[in-house]
Amino acid sequence: METKSLKVEISVHATPDQGHLSLGFLNSVLISQSWVIEEFFVEESDDGNITSLGSYPDSFSFPDMPSLLRFQDLAPTNVHQQIKSCFNDHVLSRLITDHIVVESRRRDLPQGPLLITVFLRFTKKEYIVMPCNSAPQTTNVEGTCAVCLEDMSDTKEQALCQPPGCAHLFHEDS
Repeated sequence: METKSLKVEISVHATPDQGHLSLGFLNSVLISQSWVIEEFFVEESDDGNITSLGSYPDSFSFPDMPSLLRFQDLAPTNVHQQIKSCFNDHVLSRLITDHIVVESRRRDLPQGPLLITVFLRFTKKEYIVMPCNSAPQTTNVEGTCAVCLEDMSDTKEQALCQPPGCAHLFHEDS
């Protein structure tokens, strides 16, 4: 089972540049990004239950330092060249470029320089897989459940789980 994945959300909004960031008639693109980690617990059993453990900011990512890019025109090739130099990833650069170009061509925008804000949210999804090794019913198990402290020898009918590389046993949640 895949234990990690990455999701990218891109939101883009264009407004007329009122002279705050423009230099003459240049278009401005302001890119900011955030990184989040989302953790999931996966039971590797017949039903494969997945439980969200929550999400939190990625402490290993760099602090958000917005990038400000200037464009004479927002032709796709010009935009892609500058975006690619920032991200060094062809697929991501193409996605961002497409969003910028589409937004810049909105009919309700007036002529003149634009301020285009791009917000990228990267979500790393990490899956913690817990294999459940069901002990055969004929196995004589000694000790107590690490969760409920019940004597394991009294529970011959229930399936048992044991984390890999760990001596603790516990009842499989049914």
